[in-house]
This record gives sequence, C-alpha cells and structure tokens, in this order.
Amino acid sequence: MWPYSSYPESKPQEVANHTYDYIIVGGGTAGCCLAARLTENPNTSVLVIERGRIGDTWLSKVPLVSANLYAKDAFCAIFDSEPVANANARKLDTIIGEGLGGGSRVNSCVYTRGVADYNKWKSMGHSDWGYDELEPIFAKSEHTLTKSESRFRGKSGPWINQTIYDFPFKCHTFVYQAAERLGLPHISDINSPDEPAYGIATMDITTNASGQRQSTMHAFLPQHVAASRKSRLYICSNTLVSKLDITTAPGKKPRVTGVSFHHVKNHSGQIFQAVATKEVILCAGAIANPQILMLSGIGPKDHLTKFNISVVKDMPGVGSYLGDHCGVPTSWEVPVDDSLHVLYNKPTRVLLDLIRYITSGKGLLSVPFLQSSIFIKTSLLNEKSELIKSDKSHLDARQPSNIPDIEIMPSHHRATAKAVDPVLDKIGIFTLNTTLVQPMSRGSVRLASANPMDRPLVELGFLSHAKDLVTLRKGLRLSLKLANQMTVEGCPLKPVASQLPDSESEESLDKYIRENIRSCLHYTSTCRMAPEEDPTSPGVVDDELRVHGVDGLRIADTSIFPDIISTHTMAVAVVVAEKCALLIQTKSM
Repeated sequence: MWPYSSYPESKPQEVANHTYDYIIVGGGTAGCCLAARLTENPNTSVLVIERGRIGDTWLSKVPLVSANLYAKDAFCAIFDSEPVANANARKLDTIIGEGLGGGSRVNSCVYTRGVADYNKWKSMGHSDWGYDELEPIFAKSEHTLTKSESRFRGKSGPWINQTIYDFPFKCHTFVYQAAERLGLPHISDINSPDEPAYGIATMDITTNASGQRQSTMHAFLPQHVAASRKSRLYICSNTLVSKLDITTAPGKKPRVTGVSFHHVKNHSGQIFQAVATKEVILCAGAIANPQILMLSGIGPKDHLTKFNISVVKDMPGVGSYLGDHCGVPTSWEVPVDDSLHVLYNKPTRVLLDLIRYITSGKGLLSVPFLQSSIFIKTSLLNEKSELIKSDKSHLDARQPSNIPDIEIMPSHHRATAKAVDPVLDKIGIFTLNTTLVQPMSRGSVRLASANPMDRPLVELGFLSHAKDLVTLRKGLRLSLKLANQMTVEGCPLKPVASQLPDSESEESLDKYIRENIRSCLHYTSTCRMAPEEDPTSPGVVDDELRVHGVDGLRIADTSIFPDIISTHTMAVAVVVAEKCALLIQTKSM
C-alpha cells in the first residue's frame, strides 16, 4: 500500500462504446456506496465516472493531514462563489470534493445523522423518508466501535466510526465545563433519538481502530472489493461527463440512454460515449449535478436558451434551491501548545506526533478538526443569549419543532479561509465557529457557459432572508458568552482584535457577521425531492429519486434533500445512496 496501491481503474477509451446496466456519474461520498451496493449482485454491471483521481496513498488516510483543503494535492476543487450581496459583496470559497470518495476524503470525518429533520421531510409529504423509515438504513452502513450497546446504531456495516474522548488540547475540557455552567445538557450519543435535542456532544468520527480515515471509498470500495468485481465494476477516474445522452420521440418522455465524457486533461480531444441499458444515476453533488443536467438540456428554459442549449425538459427547479450552512468564526489566542498551530511552530512536535500516529494510531494526526459541538435552538435563548428554563418537551429530538438552528463548533486552529496567515499561524488559536444550520436563505447554481470544463456560477445567497441575521446574532452572543465562561473556569483565552466583534451591540455583531461569514461546504437541495409544481420551490425528483418527466435517470446524493438538515451531511449522503440501491433492487425483483 505504500506509497501507492494498485487500485483497479479504467481509462476513458477503455470504457467507451460499451454497454452497462447502470452508469453512476460521480464516485463521491454517495457514488461509492451506491456502486458497491449495486455490484453486490454478480449479474449487474456498473460504470462509475469520477472527475477526480483515486490516489489511494497512506497520507490520504491520515485524518488531520488529509483534511487540509488548501494542500496542493488535496482531493478537492476550490473556486470563487458569486459575490454575496449581503456579505459586503465578498466572493467566498466554493469547495467540492474531487476524487474517489468525494468529500469524505477531505472533510472532518464527522458522522451525524440527525433525527427530527427526516420527520420534517415526512411532514412535507415524503412518507418513506421519516426517521423511523431511514434509521435501519443508516444502521445498515454503519459499524460503530464505541456505541455498540445502542439499539439505534449499526454494528456490522462496512463504514466504521468511533467516538474519541481523549481530547489532545486542554481548552476542550473548559468548553464542557462552560457549557454545563450555562445550562446546556450533555448529549452522550449525538446519533440517538433518545438523547436531548440540544446540548453539547462529543462527535462520532469516521476513523477505524488504527486511526485511519474511513472515506466511503475505503469503506465501500476498498481495493480488494474493487479488484474482485473488476469484471462488472468499472471505475473511470480523471474523467468528466460533459452531458447526458438523451433520446426523444413524439408523445413519449425523453429517455437518458448513456453519457458523453472525456479525460479532464484533454478536454479539446476525443469525446467518448457509454450506454446504460437500465439507468444513469447522478451522484456528482449539489454543485455539479445541476450543471450536468443543464448542459444536457434539463433545467430552466430561459437560462438554457441563453447558451443555445436545446431544451429537452423545462425544469425550473434544477439548481434553484441551493442550501448551505454558513459559519461565523470567532477566535482567541491560547498557548501555542494548546493549538494545532504547534505543528507550524515546533518541528519536533510534528516528528513526535508522526511517530505516535504510526505506532499507535493516536495523537494529533488521528483527530480531525472537530471533536465536539454544541447544538441549540435560539428560541430557547433570551435577548442576552441566556438559556431560558424550558420544559421537557423541548428535549424531544424526534419533534421537528425542536430542530436546532445553531451549531457552535470548537476547534483548535484559525478558521479564516486562507491557506497561510503569517500572523495568526505564529500563535496558538482557539476558535468557536457559530454556524447557522437551519438557514432560511437560499442560493442557486447556474451555468457560466456551455463549456463543461467551466465551473458553474454558485450564488450562495447568504443572509438574503432577514431572519438568518437575527439567528446568527443570537448564536454569536452565545459563543461569546461561552468563551467568557471558559475564562472564568480558568481557560487562558486572550482576545484577538481582528477575530472578534468590537462589541455585542446589534450594529457591531451585524458588521462582524457580514465581514466574516463563510460557507461550511454542506451544499444541498439543488435537485429537490418535491413535486415538480411545488409552490415553495419546484422539485426535480420524486420520492424514488427519479427525475420528473425523464426516463432512465435518478439522482442520489445531498442535492435531493427536500430541505437542508440541521447537522453535517456526509452520513445522510450515504443513506440516500443506500435508499437508492434498495429502490433499484426492489424494482428489479
């Protein structure tokens, strides 16, 4: 395995002009799971086309190292959003996973399901997508190393996670002490519906007993699985799908019959094609899926005609309901030894932690950026962001009325969107990232051109709904209150002027929010599961993930969320893929 594995992969010309049962566009977080499940049937052939590389290296499995999005060889693409009008017209980083395993190769490994979000989906009319319906599907994928006593958790699935209670930094202990003083309950299992709907939790992370990142590539399509199925599973990396191939006939629905594609480094060269006898399934994510659909003539008619794209299906919902969590980081100086910045400043510490990781799978390198979080519904806070004494009904995690709208993420590094900061990187930093997890604002994804190599235009839409600013303001006051309580408990936090609001006045907080808001990279809902004539926002897929009015085409990833969930999206991307596989398998029986 060191430094490279002989992972089986195909070149575009090798998979061209062949026929497959299913073609999966995007071998990311969802695509790897779906490909693995479909090819459990020895009579099913699948072609997976992934824009990124495979790169199955040792370093790609080290949680902290692989989570550096700004590393030269990171498994992601970074490009500017459109100027965010309500955030001083700033262009924010749009970051999407690119590589087999997608975002699960580079994220913070946080495994969170959510509970009431799906009961909200059910109340919206999606009867098969409530928590009780999805819980066994979550469990099917999961192999928990630390919560095996729970009847809600999976014990034998391929995807390993664990809870790491060994906090490498002292400040983390003070976070828990301060949260307790402020009246926030402790959540012992963030993925149990029997736990409080709000409070502080140590997160489950997708690493194995050796401390290695468990991306969905490594969980569902490890080398031995891909190799054993290479006669029916074809993985084509470094390849871009330029459009869906669609046949039309009078009086019939258009039908997707395959895809056109080319090598990402030879986009002016030969265009290849492959045929799907059953279905094409888009798993390219909430940014790329609508781009592929629109390039293929499926999307808002007025937008497509601007680029002289022939309209196959006028579908206003494509790319029109982009949801994302947005965060506002506040930071304090701490002793450098109590921050990840120690790795920048003390080379001997890097060597010691590397040795510890290699020998035991523990230490700083084994822990991603986020180990715990605080969830709260701001209606439970007064104007000073003090917790109002509430009755027990507010603790019921199954009730949509109790869905948190703020997550506060403690981390031991700066959270500014810069690869290098010559000032802040020289000192120790502790950060509280106040995150809006039930945003009312929505954005969009639109074509920049008819060239599939051009990144789409991403309008994040942050703060376009007035309520979001009010909620963030309350959440930010709670973060400042939490930090103040940490100092009372003895944590040595020192203010960093550029990283904190000038005061807690409404004007100062709003100014700070607009200057510092950033994406949390949880893109959803650009191909919503909803009726095509939905009055809130026109839908793109039905409850079986089939694209409205188009045969032979499904979508299975976070882009189908009817509404954004209140927690991290990785585990839910996988449950959508698992659900898609079950729907297909049931249909085939």
